Amino acid sequence: MHTTKLANIGIKYLSYLQLDDLYQLQDELNTLWKSGQSTISNSLYDKIADGINYEVTQLAADPYNYAVKINDNELHKLLARLTGLHSQKKSPVANSVWDILSHELAMRNFVAIHPPLTFPSHWTRMSLSENPVEFITLSQSSQEFQDLSSVFSKSLGKSSVAIYSIIRIQNLRLWSIFQELQKTLPNNIRRLFHGTASAEQQKLIMYHGFFHSFCPGGLIGDGVYFAVNSQYSNDDPYVLKRTNHRRELFICQVLLGNSSQGAGGLKSPAPGCHSVFHHNGSQNDMFCIFNSYQSYPEYIVQYDYE
Repeated sequence: MHTTKLANIGIKYLSYLQLDDLYQLQDELNTLWKSGQSTISNSLYDKIADGINYEVTQLAADPYNYAVKINDNELHKLLARLTGLHSQKKSPVANSVWDILSHELAMRNFVAIHPPLTFPSHWTRMSLSENPVEFITLSQSSQEFQDLSSVFSKSLGKSSVAIYSIIRIQNLRLWSIFQELQKTLPNNIRRLFHGTASAEQQKLIMYHGFFHSFCPGGLIGDGVYFAVNSQYSNDDPYVLKRTNHRRELFICQVLLGNSSQGAGGLKSPAPGCHSVFHHNGSQNDMFCIFNSYQSYPEYIVQYDYE
């Protein structure tokens, strides 16, 4: 029992506990207190309650970062705890936080069965157990930055473009799912652009992909949209404006497979196809996928233009 260890070790024991452990310890102490058997001081009990409040605040403030740092067992326990509190109408966090934790667990379960085969050679070294998600700000002097800046600036169609930063998204779990799909779909991968005006949605995409990015009532189908040129995604309401003069868009790898002509109201592509396209004159200017994991969010570009 947690209470026995707390009695033997004292306050130092609290530093080893995750959120669900703190809840369990509080439950044990409440039971002992009601039966008159508790020997824990009020001061120490207050520190446990303070620890719970602190952890809940951290979880609510950044559930993505919180979830990625706890191990599988703790994630299972935390979800079970929050589910129980929710059923009692005592949930300390919003339903959206529970949703994020649930999706994190689903991704982990998938990767446990299908671990990543490889990851790109230009990524910094990573491991599923220690750092499954990393965000790397590219050096402006690097060839990677220069090549991406050139492609992005040309596709924006503006006379003068300033690229302030490019962040490489290294997410081993998303990459593992993306790789697994490449085994079953024709290997037609294109680098395309995606925008969202929501900072919260941007973060969700960075950690968990595009599973909440479907566009019902879209021009070529009810799926996730990607532009051939950043100029299209730069328009409102697709682009995230950090300030009046700094905008952000995703550069993505999109597994298109076989592609067919899209149309409003489509829920899936034509038989034998895996995506749909839109013609603008003689060229395609956008694509839509219906399996959100067919795209990997590769970079975030922050930019401005004249």
